[in-house]
Amino acid sequence: MATVLSTIFSGIKAVEIIVESVLSKKGTRIDNKIKAVTSLQKAINTTEIYLTNSNQNYVPNQELSDLWLVAFTNMIKIDKYLAGRLRDNSRFWSNPQSWLEEDGAMALIPSLNELNEKCGIILLELEKRRK
Repeated sequence: MATVLSTIFSGIKAVEIIVESVLSKKGTRIDNKIKAVTSLQKAINTTEIYLTNSNQNYVPNQELSDLWLVAFTNMIKIDKYLAGRLRDNSRFWSNPQSWLEEDGAMALIPSLNELNEKCGIILLELEKRRK
């Protein structure tokens, strides 16, 4: 339980850094943000479903790798730092065991909770722009 809370708190800190980055980028087109958050949420949801159905079994998965790559591509226009982390998710799903065995490699992979929070932040930004 302590590990989960530690992961959540570190995710919240990372989200705060990301929020500052996203909110400071004026002029980013709303359509780009919608596309980015949609592809990100799709990758998150599909990964959560996969992990639930597979009992957290980490084996190479082309579909997940491709979804994370699309999320990476769409996020580049919004947040280059986050985009890089999404690219790492794509790389992870092409060969999870090599990432799991490498010391410190998993620190590069954002948690699904962190990414869900990021989606919520982008949606709040979009809502503010609508008003």
